[in-house]
Amino acid sequence: MSMSVVIYLPDNTGHQFDIPNGNYTTTSQYLQLMIATLKLPDSLAKKSFALWLKSPLLDVQLKPQHVPFRMVKQWPMLLEKYSMATDYEKAQDEPALIFRRNAFLTKEDEVQITNEAILNILMMEAKSCIQQGIYPCDTEDIEQLGALLCLGKDEEHKQDEDKHGMESVVKENLPTLVPSHMARAKRSFLNRQQSMEERVMVCLKKASKESSINCTLEFMKICWQLPYYGSVIFSGFVEKASHSTFSLWFSSQTQMCVLIAINTNGVWVIDKEKKHVLIGLLYDDFNWEMTTPEPNEDGLNADTELQLPSLFLEFDDEKTKTNQLLQIVSKQAPMMDSMIETCILMIREKEQIAQAQNMASSGDESNGLKSKANAITSASTTRVRPLFERQNSVTSSHPEKLILTKMSDSAGT
Repeated sequence: MSMSVVIYLPDNTGHQFDIPNGNYTTTSQYLQLMIATLKLPDSLAKKSFALWLKSPLLDVQLKPQHVPFRMVKQWPMLLEKYSMATDYEKAQDEPALIFRRNAFLTKEDEVQITNEAILNILMMEAKSCIQQGIYPCDTEDIEQLGALLCLGKDEEHKQDEDKHGMESVVKENLPTLVPSHMARAKRSFLNRQQSMEERVMVCLKKASKESSINCTLEFMKICWQLPYYGSVIFSGFVEKASHSTFSLWFSSQTQMCVLIAINTNGVWVIDKEKKHVLIGLLYDDFNWEMTTPEPNEDGLNADTELQLPSLFLEFDDEKTKTNQLLQIVSKQAPMMDSMIETCILMIREKEQIAQAQNMASSGDESNGLKSKANAITSASTTRVRPLFERQNSVTSSHPEKLILTKMSDSAGT
């Protein structure tokens, strides 16, 4: 029996296939179809991309042996297990099959990619994450990204490079990149700051004077410097700190909705409303544990804080020189736990391979390390200041906004 299947790219364009025996077709077979259709280099594309089932409520990267048809049938069960949405929202939710970045593609491997078609697809996804505010960005990042996007559009459509032509390109494309919370100029009683449109226009004028510029590559270089780039995004909530009596009296909100971004480098807890990092931890900097609540006496688990799974992150606070514990409450805690464990196993396997290669040939290993270091250096951007040189960057941690549990000196690390 033939089945019509649409596989989408990150920009929501789709490719339709008529699949014989679609009820039994595996993820790896669908992936191969997309790679052939898009005319991507086979081995590199298989390493760079994966198939996902994605909906407004849940994202799941499919394993090669998964059968997407069966996974779609199981979607209501997955929502019940991992989504914190209402019953009405769950009933309306429907997943789509997406061809997008492999969550386990490391940044070190990605920065060495030179294939333009693959970089274009990676840029589609990065652009979407920035526009939705999933990847917090500083103003100087956004204005440069907007200029690169507009410059690419301007070249694509062969438009005139006079002031009127560039302004029209900026106005047309800015809403598709800039997060809504950064789109308007900040106004005060005495002055008005430049709007994002004006800032992008200034950057676009400078960039348009450069003799040659690869807009896609320069766009990705800025994205690669974001520490949470390439993360799988989870939802949860944490206890927020209150620093004033006024806020204690007049605010009943003790919890903060957060996004938890996990990639092959570490974990970042992001304020979902204000779009900035609360805590960022590399894998060498923390221990973790996932806890699942015990069922009630009647065998049921109500959706209360005490009866939801939690991910605990234990880390050393450099400012207070104490060991701290952060609790993240989320139905998706088991998925976060699995993601962290898989990433750490990948790191250990790479370390073992590197040690074996070093024992076999120290000279070859040295050359390999140099080439990888050179690749990372060449991928760094000079279009914006490095994040560590900025004050009040959205990528900087703000642990003072969280309620952290101080661990005793005798606690294990």
